[in-house]
Amino acid sequence: MVFLALTRSGLDELIALRKTPDVAIWCGSNVLSEAEYAVLSGVNISRFNYPLESRDDKAFQCALETIADHHADEKIWIESIN
Repeated sequence: MVFLALTRSGLDELIALRKTPDVAIWCGSNVLSEAEYAVLSGVNISRFNYPLESRDDKAFQCALETIADHHADEKIWIESIN
């Protein structure tokens, strides 16, 4: 499974709930700093070097394409923000 976390709380929940190391988690630079990312080196997390602010922005669409390239034929679950 592949997840895209859009908030820090969403990322923390995913890390706590994941059952196997093959669960892939992605996030933007606005969710996780470089230093925090380095500490999580044993967790299957990928961090974009740019923020993911809005689903309507071009960076968000590029991020989804990148994730799809790395995880062909897998669904991408996106955190919902209300």
